[in-house]
Amino acid sequence: MEKLNFKKRVMEEAVRRQESIVSDFRQRIKEIREGEQQPQDEPVEYDQQGQEDESALVINRIGRELDFVIDELDFLKQMRTADNILDEVTLGAIVITDSMTFFPSVSLEQFEVDGQNLFGISKNAPLYKEMKGKKKGDTFGLNGKSYKILDLY
Repeated sequence: MEKLNFKKRVMEEAVRRQESIVSDFRQRIKEIREGEQQPQDEPVEYDQQGQEDESALVINRIGRELDFVIDELDFLKQMRTADNILDEVTLGAIVITDSMTFFPSVSLEQFEVDGQNLFGISKNAPLYKEMKGKKKGDTFGLNGKSYKILDLY
């Protein structure tokens, strides 16, 4: 039961972190838009127009990143693997290795739950492809780094 509770807290923290990233992107876009606004009665000078064009490019780039992060958040929220103990590596598993603990789900920087550091990795990451389907006691590796699975659930 404790493992299931931990998995639930991991999922909650992962969703919270992803929602925070979405919020940060939205705030950044808002700040750029507010920064480029100018009084209506002032003529647009060439340099200001160039700055507005640059702002639009930045907003478009951040918008694409925001779309990706929102897609990952939606994927994370739809994962239902926190409800059961797993015996092989799949999305939503907690994978404890001899050097770090992984949470295959979406790409997240290292985060902590109940004093344990976890590293979220995307389903598209080469490392996930190497560990997928492995069981407790198996090893996997990438780029010369080897990991032994000590536990998973």
